[in-house]
Amino acid sequence: MVISLNTCLGLICLLCHWIRIASPLNLEDPNVCSHWESYSVTVQESYPHPFDQVYYTSCTDILNWFKCTRHRISYRTAYRHGEKTMYRRKSQCCPGFYESREMCVPHCADKCVHGRCIAPNTCQCEPGWGGTNCSSACDGDHWGPHCSSRCQCKNRALCNPITGACHCAAGFRGWRCEDRCEQGTYGNDCHQRCQCQNGATCDHVTGECRCPPGYTGAL
Repeated sequence: MVISLNTCLGLICLLCHWIRIASPLNLEDPNVCSHWESYSVTVQESYPHPFDQVYYTSCTDILNWFKCTRHRISYRTAYRHGEKTMYRRKSQCCPGFYESREMCVPHCADKCVHGRCIAPNTCQCEPGWGGTNCSSACDGDHWGPHCSSRCQCKNRALCNPITGACHCAAGFRGWRCEDRCEQGTYGNDCHQRCQCQNGATCDHVTGECRCPPGYTGAL
């Protein structure tokens, strides 16, 4: 019983697979085109077939009892096999598309390295990548998909190629790194506290103290 059930399930799966393969594309789906295709079918057709028909008429032939044999060509209906050309509408993927899982998807001659193919020979790049096939990383001044956005970072800050966020250089802060560290702080992200004394000013980048008149020393 187990073998019989497994065999039955296998046949059902095979039938479903065949139906899926044989299913035509739906003309209402996107990127599906159609054309007329000719094909031949064998048909049985009738035609007039000639034959020699013998008949008799009255005549003056005494030896044949005044009956004479005559011939004429007559026709009767016969049948034969013939070829007939038929036409059907066939669906197929439009130019620039190919069939995949019963859908017509775009084809890109160059593989989209860091992106996906959204139209024939057209890649949509991931953020941080550009070029026709999304294989080129964004330069330091651009970010986002296709590197189409320009970085707004100031003061030699590094621009994140994916988000456009600015990574400030030492001594600067702000969304675009446009502001210096507040007085009394310096360094990366302005997290370090200045150690200067006696009214000395602190370099916002290095933390070096600039002494007022009358004072010397590192601090």
